[in-house]
Amino acid sequence: MDRPVPASFWRGGTSRAVLFRADDLREFEPEQVEAIILAALGSPDPDGRQIDGLGGGISSLSKAAIVGPAPSGSDADAAFRFAQVEVAEPRVDFAGNCGNISAAIAPFAVNEGLAPASGSPRHPGEGRDPAPGATADPVEVDVVVLNLNTGQRFATRVPVSAGRYDPSGDFAIGGVPGTGARLTLEYLDPDGSIGRGALPTGLVRESVDVPGCGAVPLSVIDVGNPAVFVPAEALGVPDAAAALPAALDADEILQSRLERIRCEAAVRIGLAGSLDDAGLHHRTVPKVALVGAPAAYRTTSGSDVNEADADLVVRLISMGRTHRTLAMTAAMACAAAVAMDGSVVAEVATGSLRTAPAPAGRATPPRGVRLGHPAGVLALNVTAECPSGMWRVPCLTMDRTAREIMRGTVQVPQTYLDGEAWFLPGSSR
Repeated sequence: MDRPVPASFWRGGTSRAVLFRADDLREFEPEQVEAIILAALGSPDPDGRQIDGLGGGISSLSKAAIVGPAPSGSDADAAFRFAQVEVAEPRVDFAGNCGNISAAIAPFAVNEGLAPASGSPRHPGEGRDPAPGATADPVEVDVVVLNLNTGQRFATRVPVSAGRYDPSGDFAIGGVPGTGARLTLEYLDPDGSIGRGALPTGLVRESVDVPGCGAVPLSVIDVGNPAVFVPAEALGVPDAAAALPAALDADEILQSRLERIRCEAAVRIGLAGSLDDAGLHHRTVPKVALVGAPAAYRTTSGSDVNEADADLVVRLISMGRTHRTLAMTAAMACAAAVAMDGSVVAEVATGSLRTAPAPAGRATPPRGVRLGHPAGVLALNVTAECPSGMWRVPCLTMDRTAREIMRGTVQVPQTYLDGEAWFLPGSSR
């Protein structure tokens, strides 16, 4: 018999995830929780389709989160554990965060009664007592969320109507058809998710020897999650940073070189003990991205991005495949790197965005950064400072949309809970 487990299916930004209440999973052991997540997403699937679950066959559509009350003294309303789920292997990784799915956490918390649903009127003049039989005016509530994987906090401005999240609105983001309510996420001190600051190697720029390319410059930035940025030109493919994902995925030599760089960075920041260890056990963090100067290109939906529309172009590799949009945590790291003089990202960004180090103890003014990705352009605002010669990021904001697609129960095979799933060693199925 299958075991029903309460769950909700959400889109957050340009990703999707199955969200669980922590209370609904409390009776299960940690390995059973992972089994529930694997069953929900349909992993592992050797064909890469996740045909037996809710996953979409790529990293951005193979995620989960467990949401509950924030720990006492955390100064947060709700807390969550983010899970990245491998598509072809039975692996659930709780190592990092997802900025896109983060956009869904506060709305989910409001709907589930984990966060307050009363706040200030959405627009001046709203919020008056409704007439008899009328619907209450929408309000906006500030929900502070704690990511338990990284210890990072962020605040989300959530529109609420009749005590629930109101997803309606006219705000659009690249990679998502239609419009929705604008959700503004503000990260305070988002750098140092692994405890080594915004520059986990201590260097704003370094290099790695890559067979066939020689010494390749790179910058490792930890804002949101650790990410490695490489100039496309340094790998001999200057146009790759503006290419479509299918073309990049087909370039096996380029993908091999990027994976070599990613694994080397994982060793340098202390996440892996060797290149082999990084390739086998640390596939989700760090991610690696190609960056290039602004360029005109056609998006995955067929629309045109002009050279003047973005400050640089970015193509992110996630778990061995080119991301169809741009992971928000990688976007956070990329935007922060624009503000860091000497980084490879600052060098390719448009001249107006380059900056000299801020005077000691002072932050640079908040600046907007526009990142061209395969599905469009993503805008963020970042504040950076360089006290004592070491960069840090006090604040970073972004706008996303989110929508609850379905709620109910996930049907989990009892064999998964009993440790007898078909993909486990010794299984007779």
